[in-house]
Amino acid sequence: MTDLFEEDEEEIIEVVDDFEEVDVDTEFTEIPANGLDARRRLENMLEEKRLRDELDDFVDY
Repeated sequence: MTDLFEEDEEEIIEVVDDFEEVDVDTEFTEIPANGLDARRRLENMLEEKRLRDELDDFVDY
């Protein structure tokens, strides 16, 4: 079983401190504010439904 993990120990990843400037994808930066608000509202509604379902399951127990 130790043979499976020996390969992982031998691999070394070198991190370089020189970072290149990355191009920002403007497709995601130009999303209108109301689009994000709608997404947040949907996420909140789904979270509330999940919590209500959990509470109902707990009360039924």
